[in-house]
Amino acid sequence: MEKITLRNGLLLACLSLMGTPAWATVNGSLRNPSPGGRVEAHLFVEQGVLYCEATKDGKQWLMPSRLGLVVDGVDLGQHVSVMGIEDAKVVDETYPLNGNHAQARNFYSEAVVPLRASGKDYLLYLRTYDDGIAIRYALPEGTERVDKELTSWALPDDVEEVAWTEFTFDYEGYSHVTPLDSVPEGKTLAPPLTVKTPSGYLAFTEADNEAFPDMTFMREGRSFQAYFPASADGWNLTRVADESSKILDGRYKGHLVSPWRSVVMANDLNQLVNSDLVTNLCPAPKAGMDFSWVKPGRCMWHWWSVGAPKYEDQKAWFDAAKQMGWEYYLIDEGWSWWKQEGRSPWDMLAEVIAYGKSQGVKSIVWVNSAEMRHAPERRAYLERVKAIGAAGIKIDFIPRATTEVMQWYMGAMQDCAELGLLLNLHGSVKPTGLSRTYPNDITREAVRGNEYQIRRYGRVLPQAHYVSLPFTRLLAGPADLTPVTLNPEEIAVGGYSWAHEMSQAIVFLSPVLHFSDHYSYYLESPMRDLLSAVPTIWDETLVLPCTEMGKVVAYARRKGNDWWIGVMNGDQPREISISLDFLKKKGKAALVYDDATRLDGVKREDRNVPPQETLRMKLRPGGGFVARISK
Repeated sequence: MEKITLRNGLLLACLSLMGTPAWATVNGSLRNPSPGGRVEAHLFVEQGVLYCEATKDGKQWLMPSRLGLVVDGVDLGQHVSVMGIEDAKVVDETYPLNGNHAQARNFYSEAVVPLRASGKDYLLYLRTYDDGIAIRYALPEGTERVDKELTSWALPDDVEEVAWTEFTFDYEGYSHVTPLDSVPEGKTLAPPLTVKTPSGYLAFTEADNEAFPDMTFMREGRSFQAYFPASADGWNLTRVADESSKILDGRYKGHLVSPWRSVVMANDLNQLVNSDLVTNLCPAPKAGMDFSWVKPGRCMWHWWSVGAPKYEDQKAWFDAAKQMGWEYYLIDEGWSWWKQEGRSPWDMLAEVIAYGKSQGVKSIVWVNSAEMRHAPERRAYLERVKAIGAAGIKIDFIPRATTEVMQWYMGAMQDCAELGLLLNLHGSVKPTGLSRTYPNDITREAVRGNEYQIRRYGRVLPQAHYVSLPFTRLLAGPADLTPVTLNPEEIAVGGYSWAHEMSQAIVFLSPVLHFSDHYSYYLESPMRDLLSAVPTIWDETLVLPCTEMGKVVAYARRKGNDWWIGVMNGDQPREISISLDFLKKKGKAALVYDDATRLDGVKREDRNVPPQETLRMKLRPGGGFVARISK
């Protein structure tokens, strides 16, 4: 049994010196406590069936939950014997993060458990953190096929409500917050989902999915069951030949493994949103890979407001990005239709990108994944994009996430990393934390965002959806929601205010933040100074106490010496209070409230605020509030 603690790769102390409880096996079961002793995972066999349960602070949070994979016709969760512990350790490390805070701590206890089921030997990896647990299966040697997975998550009896999302293959379903009984049974649900109990919040998803099909959930009574809609009849364990040399190949410590099946256990919404469990479960970048070139920033975008890009308009978009002080401009679908005698669309694209560079604005280029479905053509296309000076690629319309397609995702991440290209995936599967391994995987869609809230297609998003997303899709990682619509005719359809729209840029994390609307609305906005300054990554995040899933969301985020507050209200009027006690001293504030008489207006105050002040406000349905407080 290995008992070590690591921080930044340095050996610090033995477990026994830290007073950390030891791993224990009793009568064929295993108890694996977290390093801080708050959470304990319990792996056990009952009547030959393998289960896992978990406690936090001495109270049971996760009830006995059935584990198992069916491989080559054999259920690895039946007729099980726990053979002891092959290895165990504690790891404590930190790493940089483009996210809710600047640095993540990966502090866990991991046990490697040999198991035998129906004559097949395999390993189970069990990790325990102070804010959750995760398991993954190492498949028996010689496994050829996974028929199904039987992993489940059993809920306690005192569930108050569930934040969940309807599943679609591009992850653009609606998010809801309802009682458990209102969560549909027998229908596919999109991870992550969050369960509220009197003790706190449990959030379920997967991490480090490199080669399994995408995992979703189905509700069965008081539990959720793993389900694979892209491969419902099972899948063969084969490597795509052109992707076989990629760094991430579905192996962990030399074994072919499943992704991690994870549960965050948070006492409150602030702990939930600040949990790094999903990225913690993913590997660090390969030694020697340099990602210092990955630069977050704000991005101008034309498609939502005007559709396909017009070649003759491109300089105006770059000029507007420069005026706003934004770093990027996305040239979306339609550039390949450009025509000019004696010149190809690629020639014209190169010219446009060069103009952007002359103005200090970098370009991201759109492509349909149909043009790069196989590794050689993908690499050639990306090399061409890099050669004409683009900073990144937006890949859209990706096929359903089978094992072959998940391997394609890994190849795209690695190709872009090697070429120095930012990667934005649209029409895609949810993230599983692999932006830790490939920080250039800077954002992705997999969400029903403002691209859906658009008049020309007659589409409207319900107000409750936006205030549910932070506790569903956003828990998986950054989301390209394309926020901040200011066109009065567009926001009137959904009943959203300008303050609500501006707050989306603060609440919804996307290290490259693509703004949805036409540049004229930003240049003429009474919030222009805020739009020009809003960060896209943060040093500190607080979920404020007035936040309620599906009702109202209020974040305070710090970047350097500045605090930003974003509040989004759902579909009911309410009054809230925000204490400024997180400030260390008095600051100069820009306070932006809803206009009492119109959606396309704000009431703005610019004044000093002390830490002792409490802001009180009335919020209309679809309303909001924004503040920037500078020290």
